Amino acid sequence: MWKDIMYCSNEKEYMMRLHMFEQSCVDTKVFVDYVKETWLTPHKERFVEAWTNKVMHLGNTTTNRVESAHWKLKLMLENSMGDLCKCWEAMNNMIRLQHKRIRASFQKSFYDEEHEHRNPFYQRLNTFVSTEAQRRIAEEYDKVEWVGTDKSICGCSLRRTYGLPCACELGQYKLMGEPIPLDSVHIQWRKLNMECELTQDTEDGSELDMSTEMNALWKRFRSLDVIGKRVLKSKVRELAFPSTSSICPPPEKVKTKGRVKKSKGMKPDGYDVYRDPSYFEHVNATYGEDIGSQPSQSKKRQASQSKKHPSQSSHSSKNLLLTQFPDIIQPYIDDIFDVAADGNCGFRAIALLLGFGEECWSLVRKRLDQEIVSHVTPYDRLFTGRIKEVRDSLMISGLGVQPMDKWLSMPDMGYVIATTYNIILVTFGLTFSMTFFPMRGSHSGSTKNDRICCIGFVNGNHWVPLKMKDGFPMPDIAPGWKQYRTNEATSWAIAYTGRLQHWGYLLGRLSRVTQNPPTEPVEAMSLDEP
Repeated sequence: MWKDIMYCSNEKEYMMRLHMFEQSCVDTKVFVDYVKETWLTPHKERFVEAWTNKVMHLGNTTTNRVESAHWKLKLMLENSMGDLCKCWEAMNNMIRLQHKRIRASFQKSFYDEEHEHRNPFYQRLNTFVSTEAQRRIAEEYDKVEWVGTDKSICGCSLRRTYGLPCACELGQYKLMGEPIPLDSVHIQWRKLNMECELTQDTEDGSELDMSTEMNALWKRFRSLDVIGKRVLKSKVRELAFPSTSSICPPPEKVKTKGRVKKSKGMKPDGYDVYRDPSYFEHVNATYGEDIGSQPSQSKKRQASQSKKHPSQSSHSSKNLLLTQFPDIIQPYIDDIFDVAADGNCGFRAIALLLGFGEECWSLVRKRLDQEIVSHVTPYDRLFTGRIKEVRDSLMISGLGVQPMDKWLSMPDMGYVIATTYNIILVTFGLTFSMTFFPMRGSHSGSTKNDRICCIGFVNGNHWVPLKMKDGFPMPDIAPGWKQYRTNEATSWAIAYTGRLQHWGYLLGRLSRVTQNPPTEPVEAMSLDEP
């Protein structure tokens, strides 16, 4: 009951909780009078959230930090019998330890990036804002689903008390498809060092001059060999571009699950260990397993495993979705994922396949619109004068379920998605299946590092991400790409000619375009026009 009074969100709720407290303690009037006259009436503004949430306290609402520091100091003093030197040494050691802990927390915020913050919405905050502040923002971001952009529902408590963006602000950023700006965070959470700010009014600025250090760095760089120059450049790059990484993907796909397989021996069917086969297993492999009346151990294992793993038959929903794709591609679909069906499902699927997470669908909308704006003329020709209609489909006025004219439309969005993110987009459906290559830019020459994103259209109104098996056949190229690609973009079709032809063979025909990839584009035009 007392906690309910302390953590009231507003004064109206406080009066209601106080009345309930008085009713429950009606038999102890002396106790109620003591609580009201000693604590609530004179001091409620200092500890009740209905009043403390009206000021910026940055999380300091009690004296527990001071009391905790006092307790730690008493532990280091051990007793009250020490002289001045012993007391000074104990206080000095405590302050130094506290200073090291604070610096360690700053370094952790600067270098460590938590998993939930690996999101494009936090890209401007990483390494610039403390981890504690990002955690509070992440907790507030979970409220966006039911708060939206309504300030009356939000209350803006986090903005007033901590100086951090509240749920309605985060809803606005999500609606606009923009990352959380750094300026929306209070300077207290952006200070990740112990140095004091210099006043440039009277100082000559010598402490901020880096010319001596930069000259020494250049001198050292020129004196190093090739390997030393690479190492030094990588270190400087980490400081200059903290949001990037020098880590490269492996040239071949590495299997990370399970233990390392041993070359000695072999694994018989039905066994989960590697060993040399027994004599009877050699006999069964040579003459078959019907020579004895008893079923072999491998058959028993296989029967038991078929009972333990009914994954193929139990996923009825997956099998139902699988039937909504062409028969020739069904064997190549490894898995089908699902996203929220709110009218943003297509953009959610793209965000998920790009590694952003489906909640970054608004960033995808924003990025696609920026791509169209940057190349208005070529896209206007591609969309035959419908560029305003295409852009309007990317603009939304609110969160929640979107109308049909805001859905991901194909093939219009396919060209923009493939070109914006420099990926290969493949769509599958019973009525249409298409491959979208980037409209500009040449292929690297190696398909190992290419990113292929596959989505499927099911139920006549829903997009789902697909996980495909390696080497799956690709459907015909979208017709707009054939007509409006640039010269260098032709190399994308040449690199995937075999997989495009495979689709034609499976359909019982060979596509003319994929069999003889064009060397000269038809009515090609530059997509780099302003």
